[in-house]
Amino acid sequence: MTYMNRKIAVGALAVAVLLAAGCGGKKEKTDAMGPEETVEAFVRAVTGGEFCEAMSLCDTLTMKKYIRDYAQAWDMLVRKDSGAVAIAAAVLAEADFRTEDVVKDGDRRKVTYTLDAGEGKNKKKTATVRKEEGVWIVEEITDSL
Repeated sequence: MTYMNRKIAVGALAVAVLLAAGCGGKKEKTDAMGPEETVEAFVRAVTGGEFCEAMSLCDTLTMKKYIRDYAQAWDMLVRKDSGAVAIAAAVLAEADFRTEDVVKDGDRRKVTYTLDAGEGKNKKKTATVRKEEGVWIVEEITDSL
């Protein structure tokens, strides 16, 4: 195994251990956030590299792979070019988050949103959220057509 591959493997392992450990405990969530605010907070946390915060806003059993994959890609990019990742994170932090639609589906809500970074760079997705112990949590994120 080359030195670079070892560094990537160690980084990926560190991310996996951090996520598996639950990031040292969940933050206290507030029931003041509705489905749309919860989705936006989750998206901002993931795109900002705040993976522990993202874990506190989601169903960790169903979303663990989503966050782990994102965290591993983030870690790999940081190792390649941390400056470019910092710029991308700043752009995403300023991206316009727009809720397009909210559909009630039993005890869940499907929140369709667009994250628009400008210049035609946008992504439309749908998040499924459900209420658990009085707070909304993200259960699934899918691409919207």
